[in-house]
Amino acid sequence: MTISIMLESISETIRTARKTRGWSQQYLADLCHLDRTTIGALERNAYNDIGIRKVERVLMVLGKTLTSKDVGLPTLDDLKVQTHG
Repeated sequence: MTISIMLESISETIRTARKTRGWSQQYLADLCHLDRTTIGALERNAYNDIGIRKVERVLMVLGKTLTSKDVGLPTLDDLKVQTHG
């Protein structure tokens, strides 16, 4: 799994969890003590200037967490799929 796919997954998790609760971006931002534009950036997968602690804070407010796992190296078949879609 590439880093871009992982970040897309985090963005989708944040957006889905927020919408499931019926919260606006502004309400979530207020709960997290962040600016609404930060929440929007997270949901758009725009992580350019957003630190990991902000991501963790948003996930925590949403009842989620970051986890790490061993992923190993991709197999030749994995690389072929990534290259040829």
